Amino acid sequence: MKLRTVAAGLTFGLIAGMGASAPAMAQPFASEPLFEETGTATVVDGDHLAINGRTIGLWGIDAPLPIQPCIKDGKEFACGRDAKDNLEKLVANQTVVCKEARDTENLRRRMLRWARCTVGDLDLSAEQARLGMAIALSDQSQDYVAQEAEAKAAKVGIWSADEFENPSDWEFRMKTQ
Repeated sequence: MKLRTVAAGLTFGLIAGMGASAPAMAQPFASEPLFEETGTATVVDGDHLAINGRTIGLWGIDAPLPIQPCIKDGKEFACGRDAKDNLEKLVANQTVVCKEARDTENLRRRMLRWARCTVGDLDLSAEQARLGMAIALSDQSQDYVAQEAEAKAAKVGIWSADEFENPSDWEFRMKTQ
């Protein structure tokens, strides 16, 4: 009986020790992409593409959903649809290359596939942010904060609205109503 207890304790200790070291072992690979998808993209919304049957979120940005409105001069306009339409123009008949990026900070976002996607030298996240079609996810990456600031200063896209709700906040509010 004592032998079984000692063996169980040793086994638990080994497993716990391995678990504690697993993140450290995985760390050197954190900057390498887990996947790379190349092909013609179908636009899902202003910050999601589908390539070869895989849905991918554009790294570092959040765009309004196609049904999300913004308000300008007291009237609604379809800023979410505008974001989707713009992304469709950027990828139309082009080869898109997406290399996975990891989001280890946000539990919900960790479960999604995020990638840096390009058409030639054009970074799609940067362009969506620069044109005011998406906000920069500064808690995920600082990569697109400058492009968002440029769009705000120029008052283009969502930044031309008198009233605009953060896409994540709007989506949460819609789900809980």
